[in-house]
Amino acid sequence: MSGLFVEILKRAQNEKRLLGVRTSQSDGRFSVGYVINYSDEIIMLRVINRDGMQTGIQSYHMEEVFQLDFDDRYIRNIELKENNLDKVYAGIKSPAFMEQEYLTIPLLLTRAMQLQQLVFLSTQVGADLYGYVRELTEQEVLLQCYTEYGEPDGLTVIRVDNIRNFVWSDEDTRMIELHLKQRVL
Repeated sequence: MSGLFVEILKRAQNEKRLLGVRTSQSDGRFSVGYVINYSDEIIMLRVINRDGMQTGIQSYHMEEVFQLDFDDRYIRNIELKENNLDKVYAGIKSPAFMEQEYLTIPLLLTRAMQLQQLVFLSTQVGADLYGYVRELTEQEVLLQCYTEYGEPDGLTVIRVDNIRNFVWSDEDTRMIELHLKQRVL
């Protein structure tokens, strides 16, 4: 077994951090999990899915492993999700205004701006956006945008009538908020 493979396996096991394992049998997919143990022949992982949930214990033949991934953005995202399952998948209460007012996209945008709520906007054409509403006119909205990993992605102006769907809070927006809170700390 290669010295660098052993170093990464040992580090992931000692630090109790997730490791990505890519094998020749995986058709481009890979598994993420905690290293239980390894030898020159086999790696045993406690596998964690993309939702941060444990799915089982699996072995991988070392001769089929062609790549190990450690501490990349995707894996850190799964670690954050796994460590915050209660926040990511918590029961979400709808804000009172949603049950009391006549709902329109402009009203939702106004409330999101007032409450500083990170939202997801699906558009008729163009990219879908995660962000905070910073300014709003009758025809346009200015968003402070973020990537799915909570990285700043600039300002975007779109037409209000171009918004197809509006997500107030879901797993993805809560993950972005967790990433943003980590940056503040």
